[in-house]
Amino acid sequence: MKNNIYIHFPFCKTRCDYCNFYSQTSKSNYKDYSEYINLLLHEIQLQKNFLTSNNIDNLYLGGGTPSVFNIELIIKLLDYIYKIFNVSSNAEITIEVNPDDITPDYVKELSQNSPINRVSVGIQSFNDIELKSVNRRHTSLQAKKALENINKYFDNFSLDLIYGLPYQTLKSFKDNIDTALLFNPKHISAYALTIEETSPLYKNILANKNNLKLNIPSEEFTIECYHLINNILKDHGFIQYEISNYCIKDYKAKHNSCYWDIDNGYLGLGAGAHSYNGELRQYNIPSLIKYKSNLSNNNYYSQEKITKKMKYNEYIMLKLRTNNGINLNYINKKFGTDFYNNTLAELKNIKPEHLVNNLSTIENNDNIILNTEGLLFADYYASLSFEL
Repeated sequence: MKNNIYIHFPFCKTRCDYCNFYSQTSKSNYKDYSEYINLLLHEIQLQKNFLTSNNIDNLYLGGGTPSVFNIELIIKLLDYIYKIFNVSSNAEITIEVNPDDITPDYVKELSQNSPINRVSVGIQSFNDIELKSVNRRHTSLQAKKALENINKYFDNFSLDLIYGLPYQTLKSFKDNIDTALLFNPKHISAYALTIEETSPLYKNILANKNNLKLNIPSEEFTIECYHLINNILKDHGFIQYEISNYCIKDYKAKHNSCYWDIDNGYLGLGAGAHSYNGELRQYNIPSLIKYKSNLSNNNYYSQEKITKKMKYNEYIMLKLRTNNGINLNYINKKFGTDFYNNTLAELKNIKPEHLVNNLSTIENNDNIILNTEGLLFADYYASLSFEL
């Protein structure tokens, strides 16, 4: 079992219109950020025994926007984690950054004075019209400058792209991919735009702000984009190891890969963070005010016990989205004969053209793996096997 730590930084200068993660956009300053780091240090003390082991394999600083924090505060936090936990010498330590926060000095200090060895950059698009349509605060030029600076100091960095953005065309998305590849990233995450009903984007569409109703790409368009990026990245030596994630060999995102294995655990720190240790799932309250006020009495989170059925359903849902697929022998040993038989019966409904392996010999295959086309139906196929 591997154990990771995720730290949530719920601060943003502005809020992207599609975002559904917890964050606040008030005018925060160094005092606010320093106070939040101290709250995290306190939570570490409270939760240091949540995981099954004191050994930590990887760390991830996400948000929100961790890069709005002064590097000395980030180092203070990481130093304390290293003091409390036994962090692997091979740990992948990732920080999410926004392009407009990145300066040459910031990246240099990050690489030379902190243990961070991987950067994940929220690019989303290199097209200013597309960026503006979802209230991304950086420009195409800032995105390119940020990648130039990161490239000087970090060999291992990832960037995010979104397809299905308002006003996007197949040509503009191809331009985004081509531009991204100019900077030689080791990892690319590409997500189809999801429009949550609670998001500002959804409200803007209803109000037809800037004629958005006529400029939201269709589902057919997003599928075209999915195949386009698959084909281009494959030609450039990338492996699609999860439906939305691509990497050069040996550069999988170790932290994210931990999430997709139910035998691993992770400790989530900060307002809105989630934790999992194989038996319990824990949800920190998604409110900075309540997180702060309830931390002192250890009443800032809720828990649920993970049942065998829940664990099985998660295994099916997560693994079908990866290039490892689901392992029938594992299901038999971990969950028993009834779960094995259910899996075998339901997954025979998968269309043969959606499988890497041959459906006729499925019982003799250890792994059931969806191909690129099949991954588009991963959630549907997983639902067929769910135990309710």
